Amino acid sequence: MTFLDASIYYIRIRTHARFVYLHCIKHFSVKNFLIGILYALVITIVSLLNIVTRLLDEVLFPNYRHIKIKQPVFIISNPRSGTTFLHRLMCLDKEKYVYNLLYHTTFPSITFYRMVQFIYGIDLRIGRPMFKMVEWINKTMFSGWDDIHATGFNKSEEDEGLHMISGISASIGLVTPYLKDFRELYIPDKLDDRARDRIKKYYLATIQRWMYALGSDKLFLSKTVMSSGRLEMLHELFPDVKIIFLIRNPYQAIPSFTSMFAEPWTALYPDVPENSEAYREWGEVGISYYKYFYEQKQHFKKENLITVPYTDLVAQPKETVVKIYQQLKLEMTPQFMERLEKETQKARTYHSKHSYSLEQYGFEKAHIYNELSFIFEEFGFEK
Repeated sequence: MTFLDASIYYIRIRTHARFVYLHCIKHFSVKNFLIGILYALVITIVSLLNIVTRLLDEVLFPNYRHIKIKQPVFIISNPRSGTTFLHRLMCLDKEKYVYNLLYHTTFPSITFYRMVQFIYGIDLRIGRPMFKMVEWINKTMFSGWDDIHATGFNKSEEDEGLHMISGISASIGLVTPYLKDFRELYIPDKLDDRARDRIKKYYLATIQRWMYALGSDKLFLSKTVMSSGRLEMLHELFPDVKIIFLIRNPYQAIPSFTSMFAEPWTALYPDVPENSEAYREWGEVGISYYKYFYEQKQHFKKENLITVPYTDLVAQPKETVVKIYQQLKLEMTPQFMERLEKETQKARTYHSKHSYSLEQYGFEKAHIYNELSFIFEEFGFEK
């Protein structure tokens, strides 16, 4: 999009146009056509609302542009490697961080947040009908993920929704089985310079808005698994960025990743078999993330990047968080330590009901190992 400054809005129209072409023309069926039209309608409505409210930000809250983003903390990893668990533990450090709720990432505007706060105040006085409606929407839209990744519009969440609407995220695969046609989105760092510059400008202005609305005196904390492919842009935007990278055995992470991200397909595309190339394309996304992290990690200083084994986080969550704070030189307050202790005690009784396997999707261990042998060797994963 060129008729607006990128700090107001950025959208990669070719991504959304390709989605519509694939569903409405190349792979035409009545169901695909309806999905393509509905997708275009949702993206258009959300984008128009965001453009209007972000333009209002420029009039009503212009001082957001003066906010400096210092030492933001990003939890990044291959999906399904414990990022949500770690993020929600670190969100307990309320005095230190601001973080996103899911609706923040869909509608990234100060004006929109102020409207929500106003409506919330009224809702409290009239018996919370709006809150109950949001809970119903969460249950309807996200119940299929309850045993995989509990989420909702009013829960802490990563900012991938922002990138998906912009058309620069492989998460577009949530709603299309033609993920292979969007391979350039796996590593957005490799897009052309013009696109990268506009993406960075939009993302910086968006985080400034979030900080203005949620607490400009704190650090920005983000959990963003698909930003494995945006490590270079993050480093360029924030030279003092702190990266926590969780690493899990690819034999476990890749099928779990596939199971989660292909969950909507069970409703949208039930005729696509699990043991198919379309499902296995999620594995190729995962492989590309492992490779790109390995390539990029050398560019970060030791005090700005820590690699944490998933098994350590699961076995010793409190001790792992303490270790992260120590290496990244983050101060840990007694209040946070107390909350962390209580939460990790509860976590010890949790057992995931999420089940998956390499064989379920037709993944071959040999292929994964050949692509990622350096990961297995460096981290001592079982081959």
